Amino acid sequence: MKKSQLSDKQLEEILGQMPKIKDHRDPRDIYQNIAHRVEKRRMPAWVIPSAAMAAVLFLAFILSPGLMDWNQSADKSIDSKSSPESNMAMDMDTATKESSAKNTADQADQNIKMDTSTEDEDKGNEFTAKVAENPYAGLNALYKEELEGQESEVITYAIPDQNGQILVPITTTVPKEEGKPWIDSFTETMPKLKEEEWGLSEFYPVDATFNYNETSKTLNMDVKADHPYKNGSVSSTLLLDAMSQNLSGKGIDKLTFTTEQKPGMDLGNYGMLDEGPITPAANEMRAYMFYQQDDNTQPFLVPTKEQFDTIMLAFEQMQGNIEELQLTASLPKDFSPAKIEPEDDQTELKIILDNKMALDNEFLPNLEAILMTAKEFGYQSVKFENAGTEQIGPFILNDPIPVPVAPNKKVLE
Repeated sequence: MKKSQLSDKQLEEILGQMPKIKDHRDPRDIYQNIAHRVEKRRMPAWVIPSAAMAAVLFLAFILSPGLMDWNQSADKSIDSKSSPESNMAMDMDTATKESSAKNTADQADQNIKMDTSTEDEDKGNEFTAKVAENPYAGLNALYKEELEGQESEVITYAIPDQNGQILVPITTTVPKEEGKPWIDSFTETMPKLKEEEWGLSEFYPVDATFNYNETSKTLNMDVKADHPYKNGSVSSTLLLDAMSQNLSGKGIDKLTFTTEQKPGMDLGNYGMLDEGPITPAANEMRAYMFYQQDDNTQPFLVPTKEQFDTIMLAFEQMQGNIEELQLTASLPKDFSPAKIEPEDDQTELKIILDNKMALDNEFLPNLEAILMTAKEFGYQSVKFENAGTEQIGPFILNDPIPVPVAPNKKVLE
């Protein structure tokens, strides 16, 4: 906007020409009206002091904890600077607390160690007590010493592995009752076997009725017409082989078959059979190998199907695997005796080791395999010379070690 160029005189003349405005209101009304409006806009006299007081209290509430802490810290700082004794006392108090805490922690740690060592000691004592009661408890085979002082019936069952390729001998004992035939104990114990729990095939009880003739020493096996053993060569072969091994050395000369009281039993590829074979009781001349499902389980001792002319040839087989049957070596490859000789009575086998070979406790499973193999060849005991140690497990190597009663013992509940 341009600045006006009118002079004061010209403005006065212009304003003078404008019409006059008159206010007819009384001056006192005008004053009261203005005073009333001013009174409305004015705050009460107590509002400002009250607001100021509230603000002061609010700030004091916020700042007071910090001020108190600061004051206390300042006082402590001043006291500590002005009083070395107080400072020293405070340090001693802190050290005392730290020492007390450390002592408490050490004592707790010591208590834990004592509890752990006590628990370990209890377990060790329990294990020692069991070993002292039966030093053969942790071994695989069953030994004559375990049967002393008790009347027990020893029963060994031939159980197929999971692939049905081999038969694993499992041994158990039951109380022997006077006048009770062995075959009754055999048939009554069959349902108690835990084949699957042991990593083997479910095979027992045999689906048949057994009748033993003590006069003729003949055991008859009677089956139903729809029995399961005729459905395939594998099941029929396993049945014949298992029964042959089960009855070995039990005073049974003949095994006969009937079907619902009629002579003969249909065994698939074998056709109708009236009789079954029984394995000889001794001198089978087989080698004992390891059969193991995994590294966490104890290996089973399993005899080979092959027979050997000498025990040295059997030992050679025991140093290698039989892959197709999942049988693994039961002797280390460096097992090379300098000499193996029988005693004059042919019942004790002497194994003289080479100077380069020393045995230890890890050899215990291998030792059991040697003992079971020696039994196959008719030996009653085995004696070691130059073994590098006097004892492995419960066995004194320099003394004749009796061969086991049977392999792979299991306790049935």
